[in-house]
Amino acid sequence: MPVASERLVGWLSPKWLVGGVAVAACALLASYDVRLGMAAGTLLGVAVLMWLYVALRYGSMSGTPSVRTALVERSRQQAANRVLAARASGAQAGADPAEGA
Repeated sequence: MPVASERLVGWLSPKWLVGGVAVAACALLASYDVRLGMAAGTLLGVAVLMWLYVALRYGSMSGTPSVRTALVERSRQQAANRVLAARASGAQAGADPAEGA
């Protein structure tokens, strides 16, 4: 069963860890060489703008329902149906012991 990414709230989300490491790398580069730090900061800014565009246009910030959430719900429903079917077939097999002989 897949783990719902919606349960990772706040700062526990991996995107914040990756973003923090990127900012720390930019700060380290800036402390080594200002021009190199500015170049890295520019690249980081472009990446953030691209991420924001994609998130606003297609992602979770767009307001459209997530396809992943629907898939997870369908998977849970199918698992519940399997459990019910297994219980029903077990109850039916227990009720008719003469049928197997």
